Amino acid sequence: MKNHSTTSIILGHKDLGEADKLIFLYNEELGKTKAIAKGARRITSKFTGHLESLNICKTQLYFGPRNIILTEVESVNTFKKIREDLEKTNCALQIAEITDKLIYENQKVEGLKELFLESMDYIEKKENPQIGTIYYSIKLLDKTGLIPDFKETETTLTLKYRKFFHFIQNNDLRKTGKIKINPEENQEVREIMERIMKTNF
Repeated sequence: MKNHSTTSIILGHKDLGEADKLIFLYNEELGKTKAIAKGARRITSKFTGHLESLNICKTQLYFGPRNIILTEVESVNTFKKIREDLEKTNCALQIAEITDKLIYENQKVEGLKELFLESMDYIEKKENPQIGTIYYSIKLLDKTGLIPDFKETETTLTLKYRKFFHFIQNNDLRKTGKIKINPEENQEVREIMERIMKTNF
């Protein structure tokens, strides 16, 4: 397979050399993929505006002898309404960040695209976008087998947070969205998730 066309979620990128970018993306056929976008940092680049984290894009990938090259990209959804709100933007970017951290190269996660779109839709439309991020993060940890069933596992977590994690693991976003969480609880949940990730990586 030399060329492959697919729809990808842009998870992030970093500078490479003088003008290129290394792009981290996820698609259902290949899983998490790293691809080089040559000349992407030039002002006149055809990639300008398309490679922002969270964008859903049609991508053309060329499989070279050493690297995968991103040859074409076209934005399908840039989540413009989310990007107009700073809090929602931050919540959404956390989704891209945790996905990039948790998934190995070439790893596929069943139902990830649907989970991503569901959570992004919630963040866009609801007044408590942090719940969308928490829901996505816990579900992804569960899908990748990195989070225990806190109802059955011995832990130092308080009963409140054991019940909280267990509830989200076993319910959909419609029910999860009814949860009220204050800033202190939100921070505690994020710290718990960080500890879970550090334990596994």
